[in-house]
Amino acid sequence: MPLTIYKRGRFWWLTGSVPTQKSEQRVHESTGETDEAKANKVRLNRELRAQEEIDLDPKDRFTFAQAVELYLDAGKDERFIRPLLEHFKETRISDMTGSDVRAAAKAIYPTAVYTTWNRQAVIPARAVINFAADEGKCREVLIKGFTKKDRDVKVSTAAPKRAVDRSYIDTFREASDDPRLSALMLFLFQTGARISDAIKLEDDSPDIDLVNRRVIFRDMKNGEDGEADLTIEMVYDIQQLREWKRERLAAWEVRVPWKGRRSGARHNGRAAKKPNGRLFGFMTRRSVYKDIKRICEKAGLPYLGTHQPGRHSFATEMIVMNGVDVATTAAKGRWKTKKLLMENYTHAKKGKGVIDKVFGKKKQRRPANEGQQSKRRKAEGE
Repeated sequence: MPLTIYKRGRFWWLTGSVPTQKSEQRVHESTGETDEAKANKVRLNRELRAQEEIDLDPKDRFTFAQAVELYLDAGKDERFIRPLLEHFKETRISDMTGSDVRAAAKAIYPTAVYTTWNRQAVIPARAVINFAADEGKCREVLIKGFTKKDRDVKVSTAAPKRAVDRSYIDTFREASDDPRLSALMLFLFQTGARISDAIKLEDDSPDIDLVNRRVIFRDMKNGEDGEADLTIEMVYDIQQLREWKRERLAAWEVRVPWKGRRSGARHNGRAAKKPNGRLFGFMTRRSVYKDIKRICEKAGLPYLGTHQPGRHSFATEMIVMNGVDVATTAAKGRWKTKKLLMENYTHAKKGKGVIDKVFGKKKQRRPANEGQQSKRRKAEGE
């Protein structure tokens, strides 16, 4: 039945029902008004809102929670999505603004720097909404990220990203007591692979083609597949790694269980675990970082994780150190845009060597025909 008002104590109350998309909704609530005319206005507004809800375009009713479900069902990256979902829940995308997303970033990560807000909140929220809009489920929302010029943002005090040269990789490999890490660090340096793509490679997969010297990364960060070329050195390293894994598996199989453990020699504390089917033997990034840090301390190297010895160094080696063109480097390193590559992954040479090489005083070269010119001048003088 339609809404009506009645007085209960000092206040006027609403009672009845309003139409909804599926049927109707029962209403029994206070108007908060003591004046009948004002209470009647509340009733009219309540009925008007209900009718507007029915007439609303489906795109304007689409919620962030529905957009997240659509996004994840398509197999997209779920990192950083859950905190955003818990924050926005059933909020309609049509009611969201860029300011709302930036405010959510500050609320979810109150102590983070602005780059983290962009990476873990703004960019994922934008990806979810853009995907739903591209599917025709909702309206587009303009969401700008943070910049260091914005008010109330925190700037990172961490050391700037850097690239390393081959000497860093060689020193690491010499100090390494784990063949998996030795091969992995060389692989990252020479292919520019992300650690997440590298550790997903299955050893018996046709995606690892040593004959044609290439690997294929499935479902990378951007949702696409990518290909990387292998050097002859890398092919040999993978063959050696496979042989080490076979020997390790054979040693593991002959061990005798004793009080819940297996007897026998342990290789650096890790051989007690049965080798798995991954090419580099790691199931998560966490274990990779832990062991890399341990070996860096042993070798006296600065710990730079995997992204700097990998993608940053790959880009710098290609463009800065060896003069490979940007388009080729972007293709070989699987960068989606050349702008992203140049702005974030190439690092300039340091020291005075470059300036000296270009502008330093050079010894004048003697002309090749100096002798003939001298004879001609003497002849003219005579």
